[in-house]
Amino acid sequence: MLPAWLVVAAACSSEHTAPTPIRFLHTFGPEETELFNATLAERGLAVESSLVPFARGQQVISEILGAGTNCPDLIRIDATWLPGFVAAGLLQPVPAALAQLDWLPEAVALASTDTGVAAVPATVDGLIVIRDGAAPAPQSSSIDDLILATRAAQHAGRPQPLGLRVDGYWLVPWLRAHDADLAVGKIDSDGATKAVDAFASLFGELVPPPPPAGGEAPDEIRRWTAHEVAYWITGPWQVGALRDRERLSVSALAHAPRGGQLLVVPACAKRPADGWKLASELTGVDVQRRFAEAFATVPTRTASLAAAPALVHAIYAALRAAEPLPRSPLTPLLFDDLNPALAAVITGDATAAEAVDGVRRGWRRLAGQGTPAP
Repeated sequence: MLPAWLVVAAACSSEHTAPTPIRFLHTFGPEETELFNATLAERGLAVESSLVPFARGQQVISEILGAGTNCPDLIRIDATWLPGFVAAGLLQPVPAALAQLDWLPEAVALASTDTGVAAVPATVDGLIVIRDGAAPAPQSSSIDDLILATRAAQHAGRPQPLGLRVDGYWLVPWLRAHDADLAVGKIDSDGATKAVDAFASLFGELVPPPPPAGGEAPDEIRRWTAHEVAYWITGPWQVGALRDRERLSVSALAHAPRGGQLLVVPACAKRPADGWKLASELTGVDVQRRFAEAFATVPTRTASLAAAPALVHAIYAALRAAEPLPRSPLTPLLFDDLNPALAAVITGDATAAEAVDGVRRGWRRLAGQGTPAP
């Protein structure tokens, strides 16, 4: 039985019989869940879907798969979780027929490990720059040119025109611009300290003080709707929530991280063939097109992208220059040290040097423990 706090989102059955539903564990938001339910009902698939909050997804899924009982038939995971699940031997191999579909190269990179394609890619995402259509594009994709453009857009009615989140994922472009990265040993130089200092210095000047933890997404949408933002560093997951997409334009951000969502069948699944059947349905051209139109999500197949709206093509073009995060089981764990350290610098509770030094110690401890369970 799944943990009691998991929310059962849907159960579909055929009109004449009650086939055993395919068990699907996912991290969809409410509106995505609604479209998923409607789509699967139209296609006549019996699916019992359960929602796990993204913030606890890796931990909860690891516990379920580690127990090996009552496992789902299909799981939607973040791409950064894949190396840990593969290293722990928790996944079924992808059938050749699925692995050989017309996947975009960026999707293949996200779904692959050293052993080849290890998952079915569901979406491609990452950080991009969304700007008000009235704001000119920065001269280049560099952070420096984005800051210059933001300063030019600053005026009394819009004193802090840059949208930026206090999160380690958003720090990655700054780290990479200073020859560092989200990896153990990659923040040992002074570049990491300079990156954190440069990032934190924007808050209160070009970026407003951060909202309370958990309130970032609604606050960002409120500021965009109120025309308080000229340039907004975000991802496709936020674009889908906008109702005035006609006023936005998309630009690339140098050194931005690229990620995505993957579909995997656990090794403990009782009905793996049904899990792969559902994965095939969810990555079919019609279904991916429908999600792209509704939420501006970037599909993972060449044919699906060809059928997607112009906005999705613009987002994909911006993401092509982005770079995946290091492919290591440790990667998703590093944010546990980085996020609070970054917040401490922005609130003035620590200097950049103090914060980065603490992160280095935390990351070295993680590395010293060997490859962790996901």
